[in-house]
Amino acid sequence: MKPSRLVLFDIDGTILGTSRAIWKDPVKEVLEKIFKDIGDPRTIDTSQYRQGGKTDPQIFYDILGLNSIPEERVTQLLPIMRDEYLKALRAKVTERPDYIILKPGVVSLIQRLHEHPEILMGLLTGNFEEGARIKLQPHDLNQYFPFGAFGDGTRQRSDLPQRGLDAAEKYAGHKFSRKEIVLIGDTPNDIHCGRHLHVRVIAVATSNYSIDVLRAEGPDYVFEDLSDTEKVLKAILEHLP
Repeated sequence: MKPSRLVLFDIDGTILGTSRAIWKDPVKEVLEKIFKDIGDPRTIDTSQYRQGGKTDPQIFYDILGLNSIPEERVTQLLPIMRDEYLKALRAKVTERPDYIILKPGVVSLIQRLHEHPEILMGLLTGNFEEGARIKLQPHDLNQYFPFGAFGDGTRQRSDLPQRGLDAAEKYAGHKFSRKEIVLIGDTPNDIHCGRHLHVRVIAVATSNYSIDVLRAEGPDYVFEDLSDTEKVLKAILEHLP
């Protein structure tokens, strides 16, 4: 049976969270280390910036822009920032796998979706692909997501849905469209990023945005979390309009 639904999961805030008690501010720590290493020590202020729903490159550009670093300088340093961040992330997750905290209901839902013959799963995340895989590894979740759309090479989250569709078509040999495509995410940016493709969006209030804030952005469904497996599965498989 060919799949009739493509389900693309966001990672941060949707599948998992991270413990600030273990690692308070990874981006600030990594950026300050880099500037110290290149002989330009400075304090990087991240206090007013929300990273949710952004790609990793966008986060670096935005934060450094807010700290008065010229864009061309950020572009020059981006390969170093990527490598240093991924090295630090891998070391932290290896040392403290409890840094990664699964959101409620995630494992049960993913297992059910994986077993369903009509559903194909992938990732749609602003993480660098290597970073995404590092975060999913402690709970052995990479096995469920053989392809995806990642933040490598783009500052625009809106680029990701088409990347996800292209990756799914290459993997499965099937072209998905409109409400056959289901995006699951936890931020307004997740809701907006697939709007031009008229996809189905399921929002979950599992991070920094309340259920009312998410509902106001117009997703197809909003849930407090993914604990009610049957209800979420029904939303994913709802009859196509």
